Amino acid sequence: MELINVITNIITVFLTTITVVLLFYYTKETYFLRKESQKQTQFQFTPYLSLRNLKNGATFSNLGKGVALNIKVDESVQFNGQPFLIIPSIGSKENRLLYYMLEDKYALSLESIYLPDKINITYSDIMGNKYEASFLREYEGMGVFKEVSQKLIT
Repeated sequence: MELINVITNIITVFLTTITVVLLFYYTKETYFLRKESQKQTQFQFTPYLSLRNLKNGATFSNLGKGVALNIKVDESVQFNGQPFLIIPSIGSKENRLLYYMLEDKYALSLESIYLPDKINITYSDIMGNKYEASFLREYEGMGVFKEVSQKLIT
């Protein structure tokens, strides 16, 4: 009878140990799966902006999958003493012209050749994350800009 109790206790300890090891393993795997899922979800909502010169003027293009909201050009960047207007939103794979106010009456777009050599912008996504991007003129006198940095700030 005593031998049966000892064998039962050994089997119980063995099964408990296996259960704890399996639980640890599945917890760790679930953690990694959750992290990858969060990255995929974040990727689905992340905008990625570029600055281009199209036929009708300087344009911000959203190359990412998410919607870019409240795109603001740094207020120190102006044209004819006028700041650029906020772009309310740019959907995925969409373009929006950059406008400035003229005499507080008219909103005008301009070609990127007239922009300064460096442009800093801020924008956000639908999840509330804020981003900051910088663009630098690639060729002197041309309206071609390359991205210097684009990063999440919150």
